Amino acid sequence: MLVNAAGCVILGLLLVLQWRKERTLVGRIDDLQASWVAAQDASAATRERAETLEREQAMLKESIASLQHALAASGQLLAQRDAQVAVQNQQLATCEAQLKTWQAAVALRDERLRALTTDLANARHRLDEAIARLNNN
Repeated sequence: MLVNAAGCVILGLLLVLQWRKERTLVGRIDDLQASWVAAQDASAATRERAETLEREQAMLKESIASLQHALAASGQLLAQRDAQVAVQNQQLATCEAQLKTWQAAVALRDERLRALTTDLANARHRLDEAIARLNNN
C-alpha cells in the first residue's frame, strides 16, 4: 500500500510536471504564434511600403523624363533665339554702318551747301557792287 501511495504521489508529481511542461510549451507556442503574426504584419507592411516606393520611383522617373524633355526643348528654343539675336546683331551692325555713311554724306552735302551759299553771297555782293557802279556811271 505504501508502494501504491508512493507510486500515486510519483505519478501525481509526474502528472504535475508534465502539465507544467505542457503549459510552458503552450505559452511558448502562443508567443511564437504572436511573433509569427507580428512578422506577417511587418512583412505585409514592408511589402506595402516597397510597392509605395516603387510607385514613387516610377513617378520620379516619369518626372525626370519630362524635365529632360522640357530641358531639351528649352535648349532648342534657346539656340533658335541665339541665332535670331546673331542675325539681328548683324543687321544692326549693317544699319549702323549705313547710318555712318549717310551721316558722312549729309555732312559733305551740308559743307558743299555752305560753300555754295558763301559763293552765292559773294557773287550777289559783287553783282550788287557792279549794279551800283553801273548806276553811278
